[in-house]
Amino acid sequence: MITLEQVLLLEQKVESAVEKISQLQAENDALRTKCSELTNSLSSKTEQLSSLEQDQSKIEDGILKALDRLNAIENSVLKAGSAPSSAKQQTAEKPATEKSAAPRAAAPSDAGQFDIF
Repeated sequence: MITLEQVLLLEQKVESAVEKISQLQAENDALRTKCSELTNSLSSKTEQLSSLEQDQSKIEDGILKALDRLNAIENSVLKAGSAPSSAKQQTAEKPATEKSAAPRAAAPSDAGQFDIF
């Protein structure tokens, strides 16, 4: 036969189990809420990362275009600067050759005339 003490002990165990189940349910709800928050945060961070990658790509493209423009400007400046200077070099070289050739050729007939630059 079941005694009153056994029934009271069973009642305590049932109440303890119900209390533990209640605690576990509350903890489960809190974990589910946290999981949902983290999932939303991850989704948001993934969107931000995607946006930043697109922005970085645009920035890199802009920098490359700017560098190309600077190179084009530099090349045009160098071409513009080198064209007159090479013409000046050619002009400067011609009189030097003419100077050395002129006195020799002119020396026998025009002994007193020399080109001075």
